Amino acid sequence: MTEITVEHDDGTGWVTIDHPGRKNSLTGEACVEFADALVDLAHDDSVRCVVVTGANNAFCSGIDLAGGAGTDGAGDELENGLNVIARQLLTMEKPTVASVSGPAVGAGAAIATACDFVYASESATFGWGFTDIGLAPDTGATYVLSRLVGYRTAMELLTTGRRLSATEAEDLDIVNAVVPDDDLTRTVDRHVETLSNRPTKAVGELKRLLVRNSHRSLEEALAGEARVQKRMLQTDDFIEGVSAFLEDRQPEFTGK
Repeated sequence: MTEITVEHDDGTGWVTIDHPGRKNSLTGEACVEFADALVDLAHDDSVRCVVVTGANNAFCSGIDLAGGAGTDGAGDELENGLNVIARQLLTMEKPTVASVSGPAVGAGAAIATACDFVYASESATFGWGFTDIGLAPDTGATYVLSRLVGYRTAMELLTTGRRLSATEAEDLDIVNAVVPDDDLTRTVDRHVETLSNRPTKAVGELKRLLVRNSHRSLEEALAGEARVQKRMLQTDDFIEGVSAFLEDRQPEFTGK
């Protein structure tokens, strides 16, 4: 069975997928458990960054077909599990990070790329092999991938199921950076420390603006930015940011 473990570490919530021998494939129950964990982290004010990773040198190989996932209960798995996972990663008002080693395949690739930041080891591979088993893509894959790589490349990757190496994924802007396997944990920790100390509310709002403004007109985008800025002016982090600037020091944001 897949285990979903959640750990809290100095303002960061770590979600780990662990299914030994199955390259961290997700059972139907695990999809719902994963989704519930992300909802809890999204509403936990002590958490200012969320990291998703996999155990045993693998990220996630998608749904556990051998364990019966994706068959009779596929609709419930999507509505209550995978769709919630994608929605939370894309919309929660705090930065999300995927730490990817080994395979990220099918729903696993979709989950990784739904995160705001993706850091991969040299051994990582990405593949959206939904059509390999006669399925259309899900878990937000059609929404995210086309925005990252454009229509034609997304169409190719989703249709053929072609696997990408970590460096190919980096060249296509699917991942932020590729590092040696032994450096992945240190790299992610370094970036997470930075993200956890940024003004969380401002980061959450800019994340929402990037998603919404991708299909808005210029005037709608400017109006949306103005509405957000009015709210930001009332935050403790804005007051701290201005004070730090005037006092010529580094700000100490609290996420409030």
